[in-house]
Amino acid sequence: MSFDEVVQSLMSGLAALDAKTSSRLGIITVTYYLWTTFVAVVVGIVMVSIIHPGGAAQKESTEESGKPIMSSADALLDLIR
Repeated sequence: MSFDEVVQSLMSGLAALDAKTSSRLGIITVTYYLWTTFVAVVVGIVMVSIIHPGGAAQKESTEESGKPIMSSADALLDLIR
């Protein structure tokens, strides 16, 4: 079964529903989408807090060059200045 057939099947199924059932299904879908997005953001923040990606590269570059570490906020503000 191809993607087009799945979409067509879902569309015809939604078209056969009455307005009350369709709106309830839409609310459930939006709620599910927002919940999974929230969970993904929380998992991402926790993983970044645990792993600290890029921390080793910044530490090595500072020790070699002697220059201070530039934070993301500093880089963004330098674009504005």
